[in-house]
Amino acid sequence: MNNEKLIRYDLKIFLVAGQQPKNYITLAAIAVIFLILGYALALLVTPKPSVTTPQGSVTYNLPLNERTVYVYNWSQIESLAKQEGKVVFAIFGGTHEQDVFNHVCQNFQAKYGIQCQVVLGDWYSTVQSLIADKQAGKTVGQYDVVFLWSLPFKMAKENGVVWDVNLREIIPNAKKVPLLANMFGTDMYPTDGRYIPIVWWQVVMLYRKDILGQWPNADVPKSLDQLLDWVKNHPGKFTYCDPNKGGSGHTFLMALLYSQYGYDKFAFAGYSEQRAHDIMYSPGKSGMNFWDYLNEIEKYMYQPGNYPQGNVAAIQLFEAGEVWLEPQWIDTVLAEINEGRLKPEWVGMYIPDPGMPEPWDGVIVAFNAPHKAAALLFINYLIEDETQAYIAANEGTFPVVPNAWNLVPADVKANPAWPVNIPYGSFEKWFFYGPFYFRHAEYMNYMMQKWVDEVAKK
Repeated sequence: MNNEKLIRYDLKIFLVAGQQPKNYITLAAIAVIFLILGYALALLVTPKPSVTTPQGSVTYNLPLNERTVYVYNWSQIESLAKQEGKVVFAIFGGTHEQDVFNHVCQNFQAKYGIQCQVVLGDWYSTVQSLIADKQAGKTVGQYDVVFLWSLPFKMAKENGVVWDVNLREIIPNAKKVPLLANMFGTDMYPTDGRYIPIVWWQVVMLYRKDILGQWPNADVPKSLDQLLDWVKNHPGKFTYCDPNKGGSGHTFLMALLYSQYGYDKFAFAGYSEQRAHDIMYSPGKSGMNFWDYLNEIEKYMYQPGNYPQGNVAAIQLFEAGEVWLEPQWIDTVLAEINEGRLKPEWVGMYIPDPGMPEPWDGVIVAFNAPHKAAALLFINYLIEDETQAYIAANEGTFPVVPNAWNLVPADVKANPAWPVNIPYGSFEKWFFYGPFYFRHAEYMNYMMQKWVDEVAKK
């Protein structure tokens, strides 16, 4: 091949190669045009939420479910809630809790014109009812919002009866709740945003301040490490309730567990029965394993071997003057003072070092809730500042949103049922800076079961 032919051949290759990118660009441009046209067409034919506007009702064909709920904005959800016209709130507790939440429901109904019904029951039967609905294929149930805590929430979630929606992303007020509490506040069990805390319960130490003195000079164990020495020096004057009969009992024992082995050993840790056994049967800070430590404390307690059967049974011993120190819920103490059974001049309340666990009970939307939009709106209302202040003042809890504490009436805050030594001396700082001292549901459940054999029966 001569030089002229070589040059022509190379030029041909160059020209052909140079044309190829132009062809690709043309094809790519055509593809982009079709994509844009297809997307525009999809927007035109995709149904949009059904909403009521100030100009009237506009109806589309997009049902509210796990996927479509993220399409709605909050004003549309509120409009849908009003169209549904009702919300059913299943709670656990007693008649006092029923009265508190009935009042909340009445205010919600007055604000939004949506009927609100409180159903008082127990968490176990409510969750079992939802599970039965699931097994029977019942897609429309009787409950919308369900009040739960860690173990029943775990049961509900694992059985698929929790509406699979990230409520934190949907509900505006949910973002006021600390992220850690929102995602793990139910005793370190991960919620994935499917559970929103509405109450912050708190166990503290209740003591006879008329006998043991005013804080901070009171003769009390300011640290849990000092408890054993204190009960030895004041035999018969300390008690705690059976941990399987009252929350103050098992919450207190979790505090002792943390003080003996360290909170970090449990915080958000994976659970196995073997690991729980290895920890609790090993020497703690006291030099004894957990069960020997509890049995040593028992020797100096009120009527050794006899444990009050619940929170109220424990505080009745305090009211009778039999004991001078016990772990107790703020709400129990507040109710006993307000109802005239407990002398306020006796009441001293404090948080011992390093702290006392604080369960954050909350709510879910049932998987087959008949009024899902109203459920979302109601949960948002439960964590409004004013609602939280009302619940805190009347239930004896701390609010789960920061500004609500400022709205709690001064005379309520003056009640001696509140602890005198909250971290930083400020609820707002405590709220923002912690520490949040959560229980671990699975280790707590193991501890409660083993307590029966290792302590109660010995």
